[in-house]
Amino acid sequence: MSGTVILGIGNPLAGDDAAGVYFVDLFSLRRQRARFPLPTDIAVLCAATAPESYTSVIRRQQPDLLILVDAADMGLLPGALRIIRPEAISTLSFSTHHMPLSMFMSYVRGFCGAVVLVGVQPEHTEMGKPLSEAVRKSIEGLAATILEGRIAEIPLLEQKS
Repeated sequence: MSGTVILGIGNPLAGDDAAGVYFVDLFSLRRQRARFPLPTDIAVLCAATAPESYTSVIRRQQPDLLILVDAADMGLLPGALRIIRPEAISTLSFSTHHMPLSMFMSYVRGFCGAVVLVGVQPEHTEMGKPLSEAVRKSIEGLAATILEGRIAEIPLLEQKS
């Protein structure tokens, strides 16, 4: 196992549901501009609404760390970031996926060192709306956090009793 794979998840046409897709776009722009070179041990992939389509890529790469970035209605302020445990996924809203993320995470866990889901609280997810400023800023901060190796600083989503 080696390196990190980051999967950006979401619907690019549905407002803040595009958070994961914007994350991937941000790294693409950084790579093109060469201002922020992407370390060679990090692969960033756009899974859009079908992360299950990338299981063979993940299996081949066998990363030390798989990071999923997706919008999740967690009942927080727009742009809030949280690490979401697989068992908490069923209580949250992930409406645009073909397969439940908990099932996907369970499947890929067998060929990854660790799997982490970073949820981004959306402000709106209406079709045709652009990404909100709160989510845009949050994703840009998340990119820096990951590049600096500080993902452990993202708070864990507390389950409601």
